[in-house]
Amino acid sequence: MPRPNKAIRRQKINAAIAWKKGDRKEAWTLWDKADKARKELQAKKLPKKPEPEAEAETSTPDAGGA
Repeated sequence: MPRPNKAIRRQKINAAIAWKKGDRKEAWTLWDKADKARKELQAKKLPKKPEPEAEAETSTPDAGGA
C-alpha cells in the first residue's frame, strides 16, 4: 500500500483528470474523498489538546491560601 500522502495526491490527480475529461460530478466526488482523507491525516499529526474544563480549573489561583 502506498504512503497516505501519495495516495491522497493520486486521488487529487485523478480528480483533475476527470475534470479535464468533462466528468465534473465524478471529479467533485474524487476531490471530496481526497479532502476528507487529507484532513484525517492532518488531524492524526496534531498533538492532543487538554480539555478546556480541566485547563480552566488548574489555572485559577486559590483565594484562601494567603
